[in-house]
Amino acid sequence: MQNTNLLVIFLTGLTTGGLTCLALQGGLLTSVLAKREEKLISSRGTKRRGNPEDNQEPTTSNLEQSSLPIVSFLTAKLFIHTLLGALLGLLGSAFVLSPITRGWLQIAIGVYLFGIAGNLLNLHPFFRYFVITPPKFLARLAKNESKSNSIFAPALLGLMTVLLPCATTQAMEIVAIGTGNPLYGAAIMFAFILGTSPTFLIFGFLLNKGSSTFQKYFPAVAATAMFGMSIYSINAGVGLMGSVYTIQNFVTAAVGAERTGPGTNSVLGDKVQTTTINVTNSGYTPKNITLKKGVPTILKLITSNVQSCSRSFTIPALNINKLLPVTGETTIEFTPKTTGPLAFSCSMGMYTGRFNIVN
Repeated sequence: MQNTNLLVIFLTGLTTGGLTCLALQGGLLTSVLAKREEKLISSRGTKRRGNPEDNQEPTTSNLEQSSLPIVSFLTAKLFIHTLLGALLGLLGSAFVLSPITRGWLQIAIGVYLFGIAGNLLNLHPFFRYFVITPPKFLARLAKNESKSNSIFAPALLGLMTVLLPCATTQAMEIVAIGTGNPLYGAAIMFAFILGTSPTFLIFGFLLNKGSSTFQKYFPAVAATAMFGMSIYSINAGVGLMGSVYTIQNFVTAAVGAERTGPGTNSVLGDKVQTTTINVTNSGYTPKNITLKKGVPTILKLITSNVQSCSRSFTIPALNINKLLPVTGETTIEFTPKTTGPLAFSCSMGMYTGRFNIVN
């Protein structure tokens, strides 16, 4: 599992999700808090009329009673979205997609994220079409439940938020489907919802004038994060489709990080050629390998305690997709048919490289 991806997802929840989810769901939680606050005030008033000495009682119990609905709401929300992520990942795994098809899916996700960012900044009325609004009857049902004084009402509302997703949550759900992995899908939704939680806590405890100033600049911060994720997703999709025109390849070429040539891990020949790639959690070494056209190739992939998505090795143009062991050696055989670059990457398009096919 790629920890860096989950950190980006968490930060997106901390920024974008904190704004868009609060805008749609924050009012429901506020209603519950208001109801419980009325109940606490009424209870304190009754006690004071019966015993004036109650005016000096500590406020710790009141604070606990005020925080309990928020914790209940967020815990239920985190649980139901983590479960949803697992189901979405399972749904994605039910469809065996080729690397190129997954590439197109990643590009579509990137475009969708770009549209959400445009809507956040109100760049053009067109971007509002990227936001999927929930059915009105669900919004009414959640609003009615928010009027309840029951301690279970916040938890029920937290569960119901899965039916009232904000635009950013919808984007994360699409990303979860794109993983095709139940565990990773669950982890994505868990990280995202966990990231949104501090915002709900802050606004739940500190509904003051300072929050309006914070909200003024929040859309710009949130949109910046979404634009970044959009570029990341589109770039990953391009890599998955077998293109060498990825950001990481441009950077490698610009800084001259690795020379193009047979390398110490390659042995070229007229009847058979061999090459070796060392697979790590951060990608592949070497990234540029020269091979001869029309010569059968034996590719050895060596892993050593690899946990990231680089374990899922693909050569999109040849429709080769191999899941490597955490530690071990895997052999893939193929014959390059045309000259020019032949790209390889991980299953998410994050880590890429290329074979340079020559006559």
